[in-house]
Amino acid sequence: MASRRTSMNERDMVAASASPAEDQNGLKRKRENGSAHTRAKRNRYISIACNECKRRKIKCNGENPCQRCGNLSLECLYAPNCCTSFRDSEEFNQMNAHISSLQEQVETLYSNLNGLRHTVEMNMSTSQSPYQQHYQLPSGPISQTTDQLMPPYQNPKKDPPKRPRFHGPTSSAFNFGVARSSLQTMGITSPGEVMGEGVTTQDVTPMGSPPPPMTNTIHPTKDPMWSLSKDEALRLCRIYEEEMGLMYPVLDIELVIHKASLLYGFMDAAARNGFMRKDLAGADEIDDEETNTLRIVLAIALTTEASGQSDLGKRLFEYVRPHVEAQLLGCADIKGIRMLALSAMYYFHLDDEAAAWRITGLMARLCMEMGLHRREVYDTMFTTDEERASAIRLFWAIYVLDRRWSFGTGMPFAMQDTDIDSQLPKPDDSSPYLTAMIAYSNIGSKVWRSVANVDEARTDISKEQIGYLDYQIIQWHRSIPDFLRYTHPSTGQDPAPVSRGIHRLRVLLYLRANQMRILIYRPVLHSATSIMENKEQAQAVVDVAKDTIRVLTHIDQTSDIYRSQQVCFNYFLVSALAVLFLAVSHAPAQFSDHCRDEFYLALELVRGLSANSYISKRLWKTIKGLKEVGPRLGLIGRPPTVETNDAHSTAAVAMAGLAGHSIDELALFSNNGAHHLGTSPNGMANDLTSLFEAAGGYGNLLSNGTPTAPQLVEYGLAEGEVGRGQNGGFLGVAPGSEDELSRIMRDLF
Repeated sequence: MASRRTSMNERDMVAASASPAEDQNGLKRKRENGSAHTRAKRNRYISIACNECKRRKIKCNGENPCQRCGNLSLECLYAPNCCTSFRDSEEFNQMNAHISSLQEQVETLYSNLNGLRHTVEMNMSTSQSPYQQHYQLPSGPISQTTDQLMPPYQNPKKDPPKRPRFHGPTSSAFNFGVARSSLQTMGITSPGEVMGEGVTTQDVTPMGSPPPPMTNTIHPTKDPMWSLSKDEALRLCRIYEEEMGLMYPVLDIELVIHKASLLYGFMDAAARNGFMRKDLAGADEIDDEETNTLRIVLAIALTTEASGQSDLGKRLFEYVRPHVEAQLLGCADIKGIRMLALSAMYYFHLDDEAAAWRITGLMARLCMEMGLHRREVYDTMFTTDEERASAIRLFWAIYVLDRRWSFGTGMPFAMQDTDIDSQLPKPDDSSPYLTAMIAYSNIGSKVWRSVANVDEARTDISKEQIGYLDYQIIQWHRSIPDFLRYTHPSTGQDPAPVSRGIHRLRVLLYLRANQMRILIYRPVLHSATSIMENKEQAQAVVDVAKDTIRVLTHIDQTSDIYRSQQVCFNYFLVSALAVLFLAVSHAPAQFSDHCRDEFYLALELVRGLSANSYISKRLWKTIKGLKEVGPRLGLIGRPPTVETNDAHSTAAVAMAGLAGHSIDELALFSNNGAHHLGTSPNGMANDLTSLFEAAGGYGNLLSNGTPTAPQLVEYGLAEGEVGRGQNGGFLGVAPGSEDELSRIMRDLF
């Protein structure tokens, strides 16, 4: 049975295998007979099929799982190289269509943008605009020519104040008002005349030569950030850190540099791919808090390098100004306070110390609004140690700036020591200069109470109080770290080489100690009687002023620190010059020869200022005020026939010419010399020379008794004006009375 069953199966298999051939022969016979029947075409294999469908050679829809495997609950697997190309897949076709649609939209937008720019440019060319030319980018270093990129920025004009600005007793401008009252009492000036800030001239500081022609153009409406390259922006960030960040760490410069690198990387890519063109209209502005902070940092660095006047720096700050003003009425936060701190530094480098003081006062109030003057706030408001340390540095930097600019302007402090928590942490070791200045500012608060609230009716001076405050300042300077202690040139020691930034901090700390000592002792010089009663203290303050001038001269000869921060170091120079003038005008016999050498060293610093320096105008205003008063008091140098044989004057002129600047002795000491000198550095130095020599000579003349008419004529006072003021009143130089010249010189400074 089994063999029989096997043979039957074999026959069936043979028949089944032979049937296709038989059917095919049958079809061929039908075609030959002309039949219209045609065989259906076999379906084409899909390019993507799972392994199971391939094995059975059946249709697969290419999904995962496919239809058959899903219905039978089979494992649906595909071979790695199952498809001949991804381009044949449906997903690729859909993605390709989507990308093509996006490309068409971008091309449409780019075309519309070009058309809009062309329309705006045509409208600007036909209308009156302050920017009628395209300013060109230089091919050399940007730092030397960025100020020539754009038309000079002009601040909106404001009406002059109806009332004069208040000046405190620690400021140089404070006593101009007292001088005006004294001159009116003497009949020298009329009530309508104004001195001090109102003393100006029509002759401006000479401007530089026109900029050379340049090749690449940039449209004036562009965001000024596009005017700087990445390398230049990073360099300016480093300059800011060296000039300001080391002293007042209100921000982390490494974070700012990282932001600048990312920002300019994006900007370079945008310009390279054509999404931004510098020669076409449109601001292409990038606006966020970190970018605005970077803008102010760049503006400060540019202004510092340009000695107080940088058009590009002003344009950068103008983009941020609305955000700065918004911080005043917005919610108080750390970022807003930090932006205000940078803005105050910017105004200080513009030589607008009053604006810097005003902004610092607002910062102080915002800090107290946040509670930064209380220790417990730092534990609850900040979550990380880094945030807490950064906020502590910011608060104490504002505290020091408040003291600094209050002394500079003579205005009261915004932060009182009694309002600050005595347990408030101090900055860490990463800010040694700031830590030293906190202790300095604490002593400054005591000096302020001693100097600023002096009753003018009081004539007595507490030697004990002066000595105690002076002792505290000397001990403070001795307590600062050794690496921040200045090595005086007179010691003959060669200081260990340090970075430029550390050397600058050493000089500043030394000069600030001298400056505080000058403020402590300066009331001694306010009258000849006070000098006679306090000879030791008078000699001490004169010696400190002379030392300040010698140190400034030394750093000017050995480095570029003075020239890079004229707005900072001129404060010390003017203060020291004021001491010399007060001493010579009140006690010429004692101090005239003693101060002459340092006086002419100071003149060399004045003469060394660049003729294009914006900062030098402030010093010239002070000299201009003295120059206007001098001829009316007879403060004109002696005739050359009298002074030619004077050894001191000859030596002084020789010293003043050591820097290679020729000085005409006839012009210095002649009656006409004070009238033709201009606003140049040489003119400022010559004006001061005439005043110093005349003050010493005039004081010596009055010390010998009431001068006669021929003697006054010899000193430059017109014969018809002898003994009479402008309004017909007697000049008032009577035996035993206070030296009127000394009063004027004291009040002017």
